[in-house]
Amino acid sequence: MLTQSILVLVISFVVFLLCGVPISIGIGMSSFLTAIISVPWEVLTYTAAQRCFSGMDSFALLAI
Repeated sequence: MLTQSILVLVISFVVFLLCGVPISIGIGMSSFLTAIISVPWEVLTYTAAQRCFSGMDSFALLAI
């Protein structure tokens, strides 16, 4: 399973680069594609929501 995830990540990133997609967007899209393939959808959505809400609890961001 790990090798399949690594292959999806690397191959999709290379394909995005060859298509002319900017590097930052290619990294994001490759990561999202790999997460969709390797993690169940329920776990992915719960984790994303948890990261978003825990990121809002940062004192440094509140100070800004």
